[in-house]
Amino acid sequence: MKHPDDRSVKSADRALDILEYVAEAPEPLSFSQLLSGLGIPRSSLFHLLNNLLARGYLVQDGLSGRYCLGGRVLQLADRIRGPSLAVIVTPFLRKLSAEFNETSAFYVRSGDAAEVIASGSSSQALTYTMKAGERAPLYAVSGGKIMLAHMPADDATSYLSRVRFEAITPQTITSLSRLRKEIVAIRRDGFGYSREEFTLGITGIATAVLDQKRFHGALNLAVPTARFTPEQEAKFKRRLMSVATALSSALRSLAPTDQPVTKI
Repeated sequence: MKHPDDRSVKSADRALDILEYVAEAPEPLSFSQLLSGLGIPRSSLFHLLNNLLARGYLVQDGLSGRYCLGGRVLQLADRIRGPSLAVIVTPFLRKLSAEFNETSAFYVRSGDAAEVIASGSSSQALTYTMKAGERAPLYAVSGGKIMLAHMPADDATSYLSRVRFEAITPQTITSLSRLRKEIVAIRRDGFGYSREEFTLGITGIATAVLDQKRFHGALNLAVPTARFTPEQEAKFKRRLMSVATALSSALRSLAPTDQPVTKI
């Protein structure tokens, strides 16, 4: 039997050190933080990070460049932790989309971004398509704003201190004070909005899926602004709340508290 050489073993150890260090960090880490915290030579760290990114074990936030665990880690965990969150939420999304013939999605946090893990589609000519794996800044989409409203206080404070706004559309939030006001409104009313802030012509509305104060993710509808009337908005809000409650119940019955449902 051929044994791996010392270099291969060292590379494997370093890759695992990176994953463990990122997993234990309270927030996404920069390259310089990994460099100083792990003591891995710069060139080796650069190549290892690229390998882990390419294989999906890490993801890198497009705005901050920071690293957090990727979906591949959760896919492996899925083998022992039961059905994935995407599998559980998909039937709910399909039913929600069919009821309104509008696009729906379920978002989870991925670093400083909101990531779609499952979606329901619309058959209308004027519609918006969301695919699993698509990511957007937390401040720019309704699901991301829901996540900001439900972050632990220390986590939210850290995010707000480092966020750098990008004007994705002319309507995108670029003011910290405005974002703070929207977070307060979400905590009061239970709904987050993205009014053409990520995609022109599309209004998003989202609410949280909670289970005994545990935040699972954000349930969202993405609707062409021309169809987002006050009458429809009232219907969207009632149905989103109803589906979120049903989904919370399904997650509670399928996932014991010591073995949470996986996200991917």
